[in-house]
Amino acid sequence: MKNNILAIAALAILVCSCTSREQRFTVRGNITDSLAFQPGSIVYLISKEGPVDSCAVSPKGTFTFKGDQDKTRQLVTMLQFPGRDLYDERFLASFVPDAETITIDLDYPATVTGSPLTDAVNDFVEKVTELYYEHETNIGSLTMGGFYEAADSIIRVRTARINDLSRETFLAHTDDVLGMQAFMNLCSDMDIDQLEELLPQAADFIRENEDIQQILERKRAAAATAPGSMYIDITGTKADGTPVALSEFAGKGQYVLVDFWASWCGPCMQAIGNLRTYKEKYAGKGLRIVGVNVWESNPEKGITCAKEKEMDWDIIFTSDHTATGNYGVEGIPTLILIAPDGKIAERFLGEEGLENALARLFE
Repeated sequence: MKNNILAIAALAILVCSCTSREQRFTVRGNITDSLAFQPGSIVYLISKEGPVDSCAVSPKGTFTFKGDQDKTRQLVTMLQFPGRDLYDERFLASFVPDAETITIDLDYPATVTGSPLTDAVNDFVEKVTELYYEHETNIGSLTMGGFYEAADSIIRVRTARINDLSRETFLAHTDDVLGMQAFMNLCSDMDIDQLEELLPQAADFIRENEDIQQILERKRAAAATAPGSMYIDITGTKADGTPVALSEFAGKGQYVLVDFWASWCGPCMQAIGNLRTYKEKYAGKGLRIVGVNVWESNPEKGITCAKEKEMDWDIIFTSDHTATGNYGVEGIPTLILIAPDGKIAERFLGEEGLENALARLFE
């Protein structure tokens, strides 16, 4: 489990490597599974950018890789043979190339020895996983019983503990891949001001990481469109192709509820019934609903979905990421309530809290 999480993380994070030509690593690998001795069995060494090297499995079930030591990235060894299930975890191992000799046994589970930083990353992942699942049963029971505030209280404590661990780990590893992983954890829950306070302490490869830059850009956009800020216009087309803009509705003396949605998004589809209810209850009291269709692989899918689901409110169909980028939308449905003067009154990721907010305004 822990090595699989690490392997996935290694493939998911883009790291600009700062290699040293003076220090080298050697991976000495062993495979005991009989499947590995099939003709055509090959072990690949993989980075985020793709395959780095490959090696045929020896008759004794061994393989070897050599390269430059680099504590700023993770590599993955993966055994491939005819008929292998790509999701078979037995033949996948991740490691940090930070030591002269590293041993990898592609058993089940795979193990890596000889790499201090790999051990530290594994330990960090294990601790975060334990903190996350420590009270998961209690949270589920409280939620099912309707004790939402008690469940939220436990979640807040859990999040704080994970953030404390991630912050402590980052500050102790500001120049290696573990610091990168800890900072990525912090990006999930910290606001932009907290992250930008920490970021100058990180090495260049962390600060310049493309994934981190994209996260920070979204958080800056979300902060710029937080409650109290003026709305940003959204342009697109109606279902018939004619141009339409949010400014035709917002800032005109009524509340506008903007719903960012997509046809493939299950929670977005589940929200349609509630949106219809809000329109029926509050349209006569000054609420207008405007949908913003985003992130479709084919624009026609959004148009077809809106017709089939009888979404009988104004919809702006977009064809790029400008709208979600301007509002720092991280997930959908995102719902933004704009006050009559054009200022953003509320933001919601998902529907939680929306019903009560509307009731306070209109009932």
